Order: sequence, then structure tokens, then C-alpha cells
Amino acid sequence: MSTMEATMSMLEAMPEEARLKVLEFTRKLFTSERPANPYMQLTSAQILSDLEESRRQIAHGEGLDMEAALDNLGRKHGFV
Repeated sequence: MSTMEATMSMLEAMPEEARLKVLEFTRKLFTSERPANPYMQLTSAQILSDLEESRRQIAHGEGLDMEAALDNLGRKHGFV
């Protein structure tokens, strides 16, 4: 299945309200004067600092279980 086919399949399976949200977001991507990307650009120093913090958290057992994290994201965004 191609990416286009998979995308169309997902859109067809969505409720009408969700499809309208996708349409509105897509429209904003093409008509907005500012980028639709909600993330700020990071410097190399910021990325390395975040990586250092992440490694510290993992070393101290503070990391998230990936399966649980993905389930939470799926529920939050309506995919699960």
C-alpha cells in the first residue's frame, strides 16, 4: 500500500468531524504567512543540553515505558 493509499484509507475511516479538522489544518498550511510548525528551532547547544538531560533521566530510571507513552499519545490524539 502506498503512502497516498494509506492516507486516503485513514481519512475515509475517520469520522466527519475529524476529517474537517484535517481539512482546516491543511488549509492553514497553505494560507498561513507564518509556518504551521509549532516547534521553535533549537540551537546545537539546546539539543545537546536536552540530550544530556535525557541521558541523566534514563540513568536514574526516570524514563517512560515506550509502549505506555505511545498508548498515551494515541489516546490523547484519538488514534486509540
